[in-house]
Amino acid sequence: VKKLKIVTVVGTRPEIIRLSRILARLDEHCEHILIHTGQNHDYELNQIFFNDLGVRKPDYFLNSADNT
Repeated sequence: VKKLKIVTVVGTRPEIIRLSRILARLDEHCEHILIHTGQNHDYELNQIFFNDLGVRKPDYFLNSADNT
């Protein structure tokens, strides 16, 4: 049985906090791709939230804050 492919895009710390439990469930049951836009803060600041909440490293980091 082929797994459903889901892409989740997060960009702010509140989104990471709200989605932390859902992201783990998606990883368990789907082919899940996690993208971080980097829109408000640098990756290192958000990495603290990823570590504290047990969220895995994003598959892609867009670093969009530097492009605006």
